[in-house]
Amino acid sequence: MCATSARPWNERRPLAEPTADLRIGVRLALSRTPGELFADARALETAGADSLWVDATDADPYVALASLAAVTWRIQLVASGAPRAPGRAACAWLAAGRLVVAEEAASSGERWLQVDFPDDREAWRALRASAAASGATGIVVPNDPRLMDLLRNPDQIFDRGDLNIAVG
Repeated sequence: MCATSARPWNERRPLAEPTADLRIGVRLALSRTPGELFADARALETAGADSLWVDATDADPYVALASLAAVTWRIQLVASGAPRAPGRAACAWLAAGRLVVAEEAASSGERWLQVDFPDDREAWRALRASAAASGATGIVVPNDPRLMDLLRNPDQIFDRGDLNIAVG
C-alpha cells in the first residue's frame, strides 16, 4: 500500500498573501515610438500586468488600445477619460472582450488607485500592502523600465552576502 501525502480537508493552511488579489495596471504614455509601445505592451503582459491604461489626455484611448489589442492576447485594455468616444465600438470588437472603460468599472464598484512609480522595492511592497488593506481593486503605475523586474519578482529581497570579502 502506498502512503500518500494528501492533506486532510480540515488541515490549517497559511493564509494567502494579502496582496495576492491586488491587480496591477500600467498607464502607458504615448511618448515613445509605436514599436517601443508595442514591445512594452507585450513585455508587460508577459511579466504579469493585469491591464494597460491609456488616458484621453494623452490621445484617443480607443485608437491606441485597438492597436495594442493586435499585439496582446490576454491583458485587459482600459480607456480612461473618454467613455463615449466614437472609436469605442471598433476598439471593443478588436479587443475581443478585453476593453474596459475606467469610468464604467468605477461605477460598478471597482476602485483603482493611480499612484506614482515607487522609489524602491520596499516602497513597492508598502504601496501594494496599503492598497490591498484599503480594499482597492488594483493600482495603476506609470510605465517604467524598472517595472518588469517588480512584476516578475514582486517580493524578492536580494541578499548579496555572498559578495562579502572574508578578512582574517
